[in-house]
Amino acid sequence: MRKRLPALLLALLLSLLAGCGAAPGGAGGPEGRVITDMAGRTVTVPEEIASAFPTDPTAGIYLYTLVPDRLLGWNYALNDMEKSVILEEYHDLPNFGMGDAVNYEAVIAANPSIAFTVASIGQGAVDSADKLSEHLGIPVVVVSSDLPDTPAVYRFMGELFGVEERAEALAAYAEETFAAVADIPEADRLTVYYGNKEDSLETAPAGSSSAQVLEMANAVNAAGPELGGEGRVRISLEQLLAWDPDVIVVNGEPKASLGGSQAARDILSNPDLASLKAVQTGRVYGAPNAPFSWIDRPPGPNRIAGVRWLFARLYPDACQYDVDEEIRTFFRLFYHVELSDDQLRMLYEGQH
Repeated sequence: MRKRLPALLLALLLSLLAGCGAAPGGAGGPEGRVITDMAGRTVTVPEEIASAFPTDPTAGIYLYTLVPDRLLGWNYALNDMEKSVILEEYHDLPNFGMGDAVNYEAVIAANPSIAFTVASIGQGAVDSADKLSEHLGIPVVVVSSDLPDTPAVYRFMGELFGVEERAEALAAYAEETFAAVADIPEADRLTVYYGNKEDSLETAPAGSSSAQVLEMANAVNAAGPELGGEGRVRISLEQLLAWDPDVIVVNGEPKASLGGSQAARDILSNPDLASLKAVQTGRVYGAPNAPFSWIDRPPGPNRIAGVRWLFARLYPDACQYDVDEEIRTFFRLFYHVELSDDQLRMLYEGQH
């Protein structure tokens, strides 16, 4: 018995030391990895990240597109439109909620390796992430929500999750998309009104994150920066008539099961809007929104498809790519599905 005691004590000591040095989430080496996230925060994360809690819907989309097997859950229950594209095995992941409705007890019980958040980079994002990390007891990693930063986000995620090759494919496609949009001379750029909600009278002012697809597609936003604010704002019917845009793009209202195509039809048939230039020329388009809106809501990588689609609609003569083939490529790379001709048509028409 005396001969075995030192060995037992040694084994116990090694076990205790290993437990004390384990990285958050139970993965990785004794010290974990020290990284700098896109908000400039120094964060220690596990060597290997087994799962990530998305703090917002945009984070969920980024995780699903790159590492669906690491996605802890969604921030809401997927609707039929979203399920029409999302792979079936991910339909019933837990719904942890978002904003003030997050079920943090359920998140903690699920023991994610990290929390992952997408935000406009600034002191507010830093403070929120630090506070959440303290609350959850796990690392919180922040990436940028700006559309031009999409390639950098994927490359950062590639290193974070150890999937550099796949991340590079997504980053490169985003860069190719931005480069494929020809520069339109200012004098030839079309004025576009982007409408949201059931009446399409909520819009995104120029300079706001919700209007970035318009800017990337060389459109002039009818809603000028003087409206102010980072988010969307309400306007009147009279204001829309006064702007009289060349083109109208509408998103509908997903919460009311109103797709962009139906919202466009509503505008075209509204006698109060019959005098609008866009109505008279038939240039009122419903933004595709499966599995997520291609223009906004949420402001994630879903917008890459929106840049391709919108530029092709606005400037068909300047478009140097086959938009249908590019949308198929996007869905193959980002959403893990091969679109048939019928599926592509239904996406454009808002049918699911």
